[in-house]
Amino acid sequence: MILTYTATRNITEEPIRIICEDAIDLAFDCAKDASGNKFPASVDTDGSVIVILTLEKGKTVELELCHDGDTYDVVLAHSEESRSVDVNIAGKLFTRYVYDDEFAKPFLGPVLASDGLTSFTRLDFETTEHPHQRSIIGAIGDVNGIDFWNEFGNYGYERQKAIKNCMSGSAFGRVSAEICWQSREGEPVLNEERTFTFYNQQGDVKYVDIEMKFIADYCDVTVGKTKEAGPLGVRVNEELRADRGGSFTNSYGGINEEECWGKSAHFCDYFGNINGKLYGIAVFDNEQNERFPTAWHIRNYGLFAANNLYFKGGYELKKGQSVIYRYRICFYEGTKPDVYGKYNCYLAFTKEGE
Repeated sequence: MILTYTATRNITEEPIRIICEDAIDLAFDCAKDASGNKFPASVDTDGSVIVILTLEKGKTVELELCHDGDTYDVVLAHSEESRSVDVNIAGKLFTRYVYDDEFAKPFLGPVLASDGLTSFTRLDFETTEHPHQRSIIGAIGDVNGIDFWNEFGNYGYERQKAIKNCMSGSAFGRVSAEICWQSREGEPVLNEERTFTFYNQQGDVKYVDIEMKFIADYCDVTVGKTKEAGPLGVRVNEELRADRGGSFTNSYGGINEEECWGKSAHFCDYFGNINGKLYGIAVFDNEQNERFPTAWHIRNYGLFAANNLYFKGGYELKKGQSVIYRYRICFYEGTKPDVYGKYNCYLAFTKEGE
């Protein structure tokens, strides 16, 4: 099968979604251009093909789907014993999804840079300052009066029910988790389907796509107007903190907490130096999310959260209703990328996938 794609901007290891009208032979793991260059390629659940493509602006490429080997470049390894899923890209650990009941909620972390040692995010189990902000979490401070953000007072648990669709692949790997949000007494409040997608990007930029679907399976759900909320929460590496030499901006050019906290923006970008090298994290809001663009609960001390609730008010879900949040997290190191360009690639990627 031959696929055609035209680049509207310069792209490097960018996940591109190509819609196919014909049936696809699933026995492929790469896409080859006329010059013999090979790019990781995998079929998605909707029948589209995702290719990790590098191409110059204005160029059109014809890609032939082919089979190049039996090994996967994005390998997810689920361990029921350790209650975790390791994510390996090109043979190196990139991050880990942990759902051990030792913790009040699951988290993704650490998120490792190319040296295999430096984490973009904070995962310090001995900290006394906001210890619940573990790397990357899903959390809301008021769901039917229960606090699923903090871990003191009337707080609840996010308990793993099942790991689903844990898959490895050439272009991407994906894992979905079923999570029950419940009171400390074990009474269920709502269910969540949380899905992470990781891409075969081996350079200085890597993406994690996150989808969080909240379902009011048990009762009516009131999500309150709470400052302690995401639903997506990220805690950056301590050395990236804006009060320790780092900085962050939003899509409108706002700088640091004074100009970004509580403001709506399409994305925010948090960055700084660790041992003299640049590291950054950008979080992209999805235009299908409720009340897009989101407001941001982003602080100089290192918290990075998308939060419409405190700044735009809560909402209700009647029993049986659901709401979906989607985000892309862009991790980069060494050289600052064109974050605006990366965001526009994300918009195109999700539109093509509708």
